[in-house]
Amino acid sequence: MAASIPFYYLTLDGEDPCKWSPFGESLLAVGMATKKEQMNSDFSKKYFSVSILCQNHDQVADQAISQCVGCLVPGEYLKPQHERYFSEQFHNFSNRLRALNTKVLPALGFEIFVVAQNEATDETLKKAMTLKDRLVRTGVEERLVRVDTVCDQARLSSISRLRLMNIAHTSAAVALSA
Repeated sequence: MAASIPFYYLTLDGEDPCKWSPFGESLLAVGMATKKEQMNSDFSKKYFSVSILCQNHDQVADQAISQCVGCLVPGEYLKPQHERYFSEQFHNFSNRLRALNTKVLPALGFEIFVVAQNEATDETLKKAMTLKDRLVRTGVEERLVRVDTVCDQARLSSISRLRLMNIAHTSAAVALSA
């Protein structure tokens, strides 16, 4: 089997995202499970993978940022008491994303998932939309950014697989390389 082209979700959760366990299972365990899945393209012999990285985004290699298809954001960070900290974190991340992700982002778009341990409120979703707006202001086309919520472990565990299926069924992915 040919090597797969890796894509990633990054975790924007403080200093040690691997310890984050929003629904009881650590993000490290969820991320390890996602690394095993591969799927071949409907349009070529290329294989793809989508994994969740639980490293601090500042420590993620440039190559992974250039292959990033989304991020996970704790709903907690959208609350007013964390606004300043998270605003700075997202600013740094989005600038790096825009500078390094010049091929994958225009071809596959970008997803922002707000991980809310309780049902996401309208206020949480409005705050999440400001993240989308920030990416759009950096030059990312609005149609390329999607915001959604994750409110349980099953959904968190399945986002990589669903994204993997979408990539395998997208003809634009065939032109991408690792």
